Parts: sequence; structure tokens; C-alpha cells
Amino acid sequence: MQKMAVDDALSIRDFFESLHENHMGNRIGRVGYKFLADMLDGIHQTRSVNLTTIARGLNEKIRLHATHKRLSRNLDDENILNILSNTLLYEGAVAVEADTKLIITMHDLNKKYASKIEYLSELGEEQDSGFRVCEVLAVNHKAESYYPLHASIWSDQIPGFIDDATEVIKVIEKVFEATKNKGMLFLDDLTLPNNVITQIILQSRFNFISMANYFAPEIEFEDETYSASSLADKLETTYGKMMFKYVPGDPVGSMGTDVDLFVHAGAFPVKLVKTGETLRLITLKNRNRFVGEVSVPILTTAKNLKSRKNLMGLVDSYLSKNDVLLQHRYYREQFDLSGFRVLKFSRLNLLITLVQAVMFYEISSGSYIMKKTPLFSKEPHEGNMNRTYYKPDKNG
Repeated sequence: MQKMAVDDALSIRDFFESLHENHMGNRIGRVGYKFLADMLDGIHQTRSVNLTTIARGLNEKIRLHATHKRLSRNLDDENILNILSNTLLYEGAVAVEADTKLIITMHDLNKKYASKIEYLSELGEEQDSGFRVCEVLAVNHKAESYYPLHASIWSDQIPGFIDDATEVIKVIEKVFEATKNKGMLFLDDLTLPNNVITQIILQSRFNFISMANYFAPEIEFEDETYSASSLADKLETTYGKMMFKYVPGDPVGSMGTDVDLFVHAGAFPVKLVKTGETLRLITLKNRNRFVGEVSVPILTTAKNLKSRKNLMGLVDSYLSKNDVLLQHRYYREQFDLSGFRVLKFSRLNLLITLVQAVMFYEISSGSYIMKKTPLFSKEPHEGNMNRTYYKPDKNG
């Protein structure tokens, strides 16, 4: 990732001091300063959002209960929440460029046995109690890592809630305001509900790219109307190449599989019937001797896709987003976000923002680095795995 304002030698307290000096000024006071410095240090050390665990990690020369009480009291400061969240967003936005990937993803923060926290909703097939979280991850061109740019949490019980799409679009608008409209949205079709993706596409004032398998609104091509999927099946592709997709094995220990694919793509101008906006439909077709040919429709605001370099470069960039998402999910799980024990929504919101700040520090300083195991590769993946093709043994 592009080097930001974090030096490799800085401790997390030095990192916070830099944020405070450059963005916060006197707006949080001495008490707020100590609270944030301690919380960031505690979360960084303990990998926990449990206040008792954090208090124990700080190892202050006072009773543990007193430290816990201080942290809990200051966690309920919405002014600190807003200042820290905006500070992280604008610090990260400085590094966003025109071709920066802004990956939009969601996850559920479940608290199955919670019952008293404010604005608790019911999520999932098993009706686990919880909240929804939207994250924006930034990846600069040719970067070896990513960084968390912004996070937002809500449930269907918060005041003024309309729907998930409205909450996600609020996040997107806030991010683009900070980046001064730089960057392109990469929508995570595996976590964003279909109606959310549809609303983002229909509000195509945002630069975006997204799979459109379940995009319901009609599109127009050569004076005829289609669904995105039916048109993708119909169109001929222009460019192609061999790629290899790694499919991980199950958690019990079975080997993953490397699948050889012939990937070919074409890009065509289409119009959204509902809004009149002109987009590009990328028809991405994967061919494998075991499953035949599969067509995938991708909608984007990107232009200048007539050359092989531009079109296949964008396809490669889009496919690589899943590498970031898998790595980020693994990273986020280290902090056990479901281990929170607070009763006010504002406190939970600040906890999520504090974890985001710790991630920002660790990635920026190089203390956390992405694993370089891409799911899609131009060459066969190395290692012991099942393969859908024959690969000669290097040792003969």
C-alpha cells in the first residue's frame, strides 16, 4: 500500500499522538486523549474488545475494577467516537488515488445471548441477535496490502432506519466526500444483499464495478431490453487467457484444489432502463472441461475498455478483491468482535472504530502483512493440492 503518515518505528501510542496532533487538536481534552491512547494500546496488546481483558493488559498500578470503570465511562462519549472515526477516514483518504479500489463489504456482528443492549436486532437463519457492519477497505494500485478506511454499524432498530441499502449508501457518500470523489467501488457480491447492490448501481453517480448475476432492473443493448445475465449469455467475448483458481479445502484438513480455467471477456455499452445511465457490461466467461462454460455479468462505470490491456487489467483487479476480503476476515476474527460486553450502542460503535484504528496502525506500520496466496493466478499455484490439470513434477 502507498506509504501514509505512519513510520515503521512508531509505537501505537506514537501513532495516536501523530493522529491527535494532525487532526484532533484540543477537541477531546486530556481525559479523552488518555482514554484513546490506553484503549488503542490495550486492544493492540490483547486482541480483545472485552474491557476487563483490555484493563488487565494495561496493567495500571490501581485496582483492575477502577481501570475498567474509567474505560467504560469514557467509551460512552459520542464526541470522541465522531472525532476518531472522521480522523481515521480523512487520514486514510489522503492516500486514495483515482484508481484506488474501495472494497465495500458487510458482515453480521452476532451476540446470540445478548438481550439488553440498545437497538438489538434479529439476524440470520438461527435468529442470532446482532448488528450489521459495513466496512470500506482501500487498496492502491500495485499495493501489497490494504487498509481499513471506514466502518459503520447499525441494526433495523436504530432511530431513522429505512433499510440496509440506505445505510450502505450513507457510508459510500461519506467516503467519497473524504476522498474528493477519488477511487472506484468494488462491491462484494458475497456479503452485500442483492437489493443493496441494485440500489448502488441505480445510483451510478458512484464509480463502481460489481457482479450482476441477480441484478433485476432491465438494461438496454442495441434497442432491445435484457436482464444482465441473459445478455451476458448472448454476447461474444473478445479477449481470453488461461488462469488458475485455488479452491480451499474444508476446515477439517482436506487439500484444496487448483482449477484450470480459460477466462475470456468482452465489454459492451448498455443503458439502465430505469435511470437512462450508460454503463459497461463486462461479459466474463469461464470455461473448464469439468463444468463447461459459465457466463458472469459484471456492470461497471469504467470506460476505455476496448483494449486487451484495459479490459483484462480491470478483470484481474476485480478478481483480486476476494484475496483482500479473505485476508481481512481472517484478520478481523483475531479481535473476537462478538466478545463485546457493553449495553449502549454508542459504546459498541466506538469499540468497532477503535479496532479499525488498531488495524490501520498495524497495516500501515508493516506489523501486519497480507499473505500472498492469490485465489486467481496466471500460473499454477504452488504446494501440495489437488489439480484439475496435469502438472509435471519439477524433480522429474
